[in-house]
Amino acid sequence: MQVSAIMTRKLTMVDPDMSLSVLKDIFNQSKFQHVPVADASRRLVGIVSVKDYFKALAPVMDAASEKTLDIFVTSRKIKHVMTSPVIAVPEDYPVVKAAALLLKHNIGCLPVTDQDNVAIGIVSWKDIMRVVVLQAARKSRIAYGSSSEEE
Repeated sequence: MQVSAIMTRKLTMVDPDMSLSVLKDIFNQSKFQHVPVADASRRLVGIVSVKDYFKALAPVMDAASEKTLDIFVTSRKIKHVMTSPVIAVPEDYPVVKAAALLLKHNIGCLPVTDQDNVAIGIVSWKDIMRVVVLQAARKSRIAYGSSSEEE
């Protein structure tokens, strides 16, 4: 199976020169844990996670007032907190190899890019686990002759 079969295709991407306030809004309004960072041509230049966002805020969180924190997230740029270069894979990359990359590099997702390094999707460890669980469930139904097992 290839990552194209399980990746999320609907991407929310950010520009490296956007402020952290944009990330705050994205993370508050969506279920995303990672957001690809792309240039004007949608070419992948980095990735930023919820963890990266809060790590950037950590030095000012305790001592800062809400107003100071708002100024900080408005003035700080995504390029200052994103991970770059980013590990990405092509859409025909095998899911098993993608899982191995996640483990090897201790990361939570892999952006999926085309031949021009344009972000076209993202695959997370949750996407891979979903496949593993579904395949295991199918096998156990076949092995036990049952079509509805409950946990």
